Amino acid sequence: MNRDLRFWKEAATVILAAGVRSSFVNTSATSTQAHSVPKGEKNNAQSCLETAVFDYTVLMLQRSAKSSFMPHAQVFPGGTVDPSDFSNEWIQMFQPFCEPPNFKIGAVRQPAKRPPILAMDRRKLGSEIPGEVAFRICAIRETFEESGILLVKPNAPDKYLKSQEAIQYDQKELAKWRLLVQKNAENFIKLCRELDCIPNIWALKEWSNWLTPTFLKGKRFDAVFFICCLQEIPFTLHDGRETIQHNWMSPLDFIEGYNSGKFYVPTPQWYELGRLCRLPHLQDLQRFSQDRASDGCERWFPIRLIASDGSAILYPGDELYPEDPDYTGEREMDISSSKTLEQLRLEVTRLHRIELRDQHSTALYVNIEPPYKHVHPLMIKAQL
Repeated sequence: MNRDLRFWKEAATVILAAGVRSSFVNTSATSTQAHSVPKGEKNNAQSCLETAVFDYTVLMLQRSAKSSFMPHAQVFPGGTVDPSDFSNEWIQMFQPFCEPPNFKIGAVRQPAKRPPILAMDRRKLGSEIPGEVAFRICAIRETFEESGILLVKPNAPDKYLKSQEAIQYDQKELAKWRLLVQKNAENFIKLCRELDCIPNIWALKEWSNWLTPTFLKGKRFDAVFFICCLQEIPFTLHDGRETIQHNWMSPLDFIEGYNSGKFYVPTPQWYELGRLCRLPHLQDLQRFSQDRASDGCERWFPIRLIASDGSAILYPGDELYPEDPDYTGEREMDISSSKTLEQLRLEVTRLHRIELRDQHSTALYVNIEPPYKHVHPLMIKAQL
């Protein structure tokens, strides 16, 4: 674990997409404004979204009202890294399949802007497990703790590496192990030994890296987001403590639920759900995440812009985004102006921002090319 991080805790999250037998057709998105769509797509974006058909759902968990971070929020499964995720014991367990340093997850050809959470040489901290592996283990362990979904593969020859399905075990056995892992993360290693399995790190594709902004008081996280595609929805059960409800819904339905005030979705999850709206078919999403996996991602540190009629969250590439943001986290990076959000938007040429007028009035404005072969969100709605 990185002891140099003073204000952020390292964490990992997985966006779980699972296929469904009957597709979901949205018929309620009649007032959608697709601000993020390039000029060539604006004419047909709304009609496309109004009849969007998803052949998969996404898992989100509702955090408890007692949670010290994002109470009530709908979030993807995940959590903070544990020293056991970097345990050298994993090397022996992965031995039949692979060995350090790459563990057969594929090299990322990303240049100097590789997120530090993934680029750091963990051997300096006493672990032979690279960040790309440990944070996948963390995401898999936390997903099991929070939802009961165990993303592992049998301890068998490496011809099974391409499998991305969740193995079905006896639910009573898993419930016993789930409690043990919740009490002590080191028990996840024991679980894998006892059940003769290993974390399916190959099913998780690198997706994004988000820093909790300094304007949010309390806990902050440096979180790696992965994505994993399953052919069908596995048995799911929220833990009843940190999470009080689980939902498998299409990305569009989650965004519509947020827009209508049904539930709260934090901006990173809202942004990622919007990205998924560009890929309504599971096969396309799986192919896209696989094809761009070697291009990596960049670290996003949201900066707040306070205007006279609301606020905006700036992302890298926006013309008002600071050239040298304070990644130490020692001071807030707010930018204030007496102008309106619209005035501030019309004064610049490069846009990559979310405008917020209240908790359920959100609009994305972006006209820059997404880096690392990624995509921008498609389905955006502003209640003005």
